[in-house]
Amino acid sequence: MNIILYCIISLGLCYAWNDTDIARPLRNKIARIPHISNALLCHECSSFWVGLGLSCFINPVDEYCYSPISNILSAFCSFFINLLFVRNQYISSKD
Repeated sequence: MNIILYCIISLGLCYAWNDTDIARPLRNKIARIPHISNALLCHECSSFWVGLGLSCFINPVDEYCYSPISNILSAFCSFFINLLFVRNQYISSKD
């Protein structure tokens, strides 16, 4: 997997999830779920979970090829890239 392409896709998905009006109805439905809403409504938390989902989609866990560790490391990479872009205001945030 090309890590730069993965980071760009992950950043775009996190931005689309957190800051667009298209995802607002789904975000409002998820906000009603008590424990899941905290994990999916902030930029940093959602970037980890979106990154983990994207990594599992691109690199499915297989006992012969990929270990779950690589997917978790990719999710943390997504988290730190999103943290860098949001904190330095390279992309705008509605927070």
